Amino acid sequence: PNLDIIIVPVGGGGLISGIATAAKAIKPDIIIIGAEPEEANDAFRSKTSNQWIKNDKPPTTIADGLKTSLGPNTWPIVNSLVDEVITVSEDEIKHALKLVWERMKCLIEPSAAVGVAVATNNKFLYI
Repeated sequence: PNLDIIIVPVGGGGLISGIATAAKAIKPDIIIIGAEPEEANDAFRSKTSNQWIKNDKPPTTIADGLKTSLGPNTWPIVNSLVDEVITVSEDEIKHALKLVWERMKCLIEPSAAVGVAVATNNKFLYI
């Protein structure tokens, strides 16, 4: 109940769908932000156009855990419960990996770094 915003990396949409469903049930006004690589931006394009859009071809991104597209079961949940999807570049993902390593001495996978990249990005204006 004390959280205001949750940032979740988006691939196939299962993780963000579950988190958004649970979080909005507990706190309906919580903001759910999807974090997506620019090279695998089907959730961003879908939210922007308000219709389900799959990737035309397999994406090429360092965040290999996010290469999958939203599916027919996850799209309706993402569409209704996720407030925004923010994309980040490959360089921003790499910078986030380096930032976490240098500051926290933790090695995270590139898919996790997408969320960090969004949180430290100028596009993220919620703070």
